[in-house]
Amino acid sequence: MRNLRPVVFAILCLGVTGRPGWADPAQVDPEKFDWVDSPYAPHITRGSTVRLGTAVGFLYGEPVDAMVIGASTGVGQRFGRLAIEAELDVLAIKPREPSSTVLGNAERLGALARFDVIRIGPRYVGGNSLLAVYVEGGAAVAWNHWSAAAAADAARVVPADTKRVEGQAGFGIEIDHRLQQPIGFPHRIGWFLGWRLAMAPHATESAAICRGVSCAPAPPMPHDRFTDRSMLFQSSLSFTW
Repeated sequence: MRNLRPVVFAILCLGVTGRPGWADPAQVDPEKFDWVDSPYAPHITRGSTVRLGTAVGFLYGEPVDAMVIGASTGVGQRFGRLAIEAELDVLAIKPREPSSTVLGNAERLGALARFDVIRIGPRYVGGNSLLAVYVEGGAAVAWNHWSAAAAADAARVVPADTKRVEGQAGFGIEIDHRLQQPIGFPHRIGWFLGWRLAMAPHATESAAICRGVSCAPAPPMPHDRFTDRSMLFQSSLSFTW
């Protein structure tokens, strides 16, 4: 028993004085929570995100052949490989052939989930960098607004304005760079390059052939499709903090 007394005394002292060498998580400086000592440390992708970029693509199933070009922005949260975002696209509708004519404008407001299927870490990409291949899916409300032809323009088909719910799916790549010792905003900077396909049930749409204020009904579209589609090519910068 006498030999156990020093051991018991040491345990009691340890319980009173605390755990040596272990830092209380509550005492960690929040500004240094995402610091890493090595540029080759594993990536922990978490936090709030904002994304700004451009989008260009095509509208299929409309009475006229058209393309869209404009800006895209998103805000959300990252949970490791998974990210949830709300996205807004503001687009101009233009003819497929080279032209300065603007046929109208479009907006897309949606919610998306993105998941990194493949990740390649800094030992292959470079210090503090991460390359990911992602897939995404979600839904959006799409508005297409068509402008009447000016009196000086040739007569053309002007579809009726539409509002529809779209299902969306896409894939792409992301190059994500970590600031090794971030201070303030942001902690990570990424570049997205992706393709997005949107589909909506096909509905009968009215259209008119207009020139200035003079319009005549356009022939109805043939019912040879079940879905209307659009495809966007997106490039954007993202910031995580």
